[in-house]
Amino acid sequence: MQNPAYVEMDVERMGMPKEPEGDVEALKRAYATVAHSVSLAMAKQLGCEGDGGLEAQPSPDPA
Repeated sequence: MQNPAYVEMDVERMGMPKEPEGDVEALKRAYATVAHSVSLAMAKQLGCEGDGGLEAQPSPDPA
């Protein structure tokens, strides 16, 4: 049995000098979807048990 390990990832919006235009909530959901996809791919690649507890799809209401 391997020892458990933890990976923490933060996602930040950078390089945008002003507030985004349009539907800001939709943009937040898009960012959450990208972060979830990267996290899930990383968990699968690392062989994390149960995909690191991540669902197959991102939550529709990111925290």
